[in-house]
Amino acid sequence: MNVMTQKTIALPEDVYLELKKLKRNDETFPDLIRRLVQRDKKRDKNLDSLAGALAEDDEWDAIVEDLYNDRQRPARLE
Repeated sequence: MNVMTQKTIALPEDVYLELKKLKRNDETFPDLIRRLVQRDKKRDKNLDSLAGALAEDDEWDAIVEDLYNDRQRPARLE
């Protein structure tokens, strides 16, 4: 259940203008802020699920070794 409360926040002009650019035509500022907060939560959740995914994996060691070896080779001009 959403209880509507009224809060006043002060924003610098540049921040307001950036938010205004992000706001969709059919969206209110509270909707915009809610969307941005949810997007950040989703992004953080996705990053957390990837953290350490290859840290102890032999595949990761092979990737790092390949990258290092590629940097040691002279660039090929075609």
